[in-house]
Amino acid sequence: MEMNKMILTKKPLKVLLIGGTGTISLPICEALSQNQDIELYVMNRGHKSLPEHAHQIICDFHDTAKMEEILKDYSFDIVCNFIIYKPEEAIKQIQLFKGKIQQYIFISTVVTYNHETAVMIHESHEQNNIYSEYGREKTKCEQIFMKAYEEFGFPITIVRPSQTYGYDRIPLSVKGKSCWSVVDRILNDKPVIVHGDGKSTWHCTHNQDFAYNFIQLINNEKTIGQAYHNINPVVVNWDMIYRDLYALLNKEPKIIHIASDTLALSQTYDIESSILGDKQYSCLFDMSKIQRDIPDFQNHIMIQEGLKMYLDYMEQHPQKKVKDETFDQWCDQVIDAYQKFIQEIKGHF
Repeated sequence: MEMNKMILTKKPLKVLLIGGTGTISLPICEALSQNQDIELYVMNRGHKSLPEHAHQIICDFHDTAKMEEILKDYSFDIVCNFIIYKPEEAIKQIQLFKGKIQQYIFISTVVTYNHETAVMIHESHEQNNIYSEYGREKTKCEQIFMKAYEEFGFPITIVRPSQTYGYDRIPLSVKGKSCWSVVDRILNDKPVIVHGDGKSTWHCTHNQDFAYNFIQLINNEKTIGQAYHNINPVVVNWDMIYRDLYALLNKEPKIIHIASDTLALSQTYDIESSILGDKQYSCLFDMSKIQRDIPDFQNHIMIQEGLKMYLDYMEQHPQKKVKDETFDQWCDQVIDAYQKFIQEIKGHF
């Protein structure tokens, strides 16, 4: 896909990405750096190289004083922040950019929603996720930005992704430090854990598709003061994801389904936030708003292709195949305890 769909009112458009090298932001950074109508700047700690034509500003986003000092020498039309999730950070960003930019895009999350009250979710659905502090903090940020928009026209656009994956990570139910921790178990014929019964639905958006649609929100006047889902509308369930992964690895599925409430008892991993606050719910996200307000909403990479792209990438970068011994042992212990429990209760009801 050619990612040059943004609406330009001036050339060149000066764009600042805060972050720019993560799973969501890197394809956006790469695409914008190739656009001759964009003068691209990326602010981060400088740990990763940037695409050609991207100007790097080395600064820790959390060091507000240094950031303010550095930015005195710059002016921007658009700012996209992929890092912020604390309310106090939102306040400081508004103070820093008030009256100086045409648009500020805040990357939020669908984890902000209260999933208890609906299956079909649109952007106006109630927020305040009872299980996820991360989601609640993002909600507070959204509220601060929207208040600034309502009170003095701060040009905010809010984007809410669901799970967005890429070449080096994939959608998984329970994992360790990396996605390879699950793949390693599959390759070694060890069972893997999936929350619930594996039948809850999930939306998986590849970061290349996310970037294509995101870029069309940039410098788009319709999006000011609005929040948008940017999600692949195709729905799968967790067992489908894992069966596709097993098939690509030429392995027979060995899936252990464990109730989400049970997994959330873990003292080792924060499963309450990731599973109870997000993955346990069957949600359908309404895409009509972004389809209405951008010229060409598309999603081409389905989960089967995305999984294959991940496995191909890992074969080309074997140094990333790092086994997580702690997670591996934890899985063995949890599965052993769960299977013993199942044996104990058989015949009692």
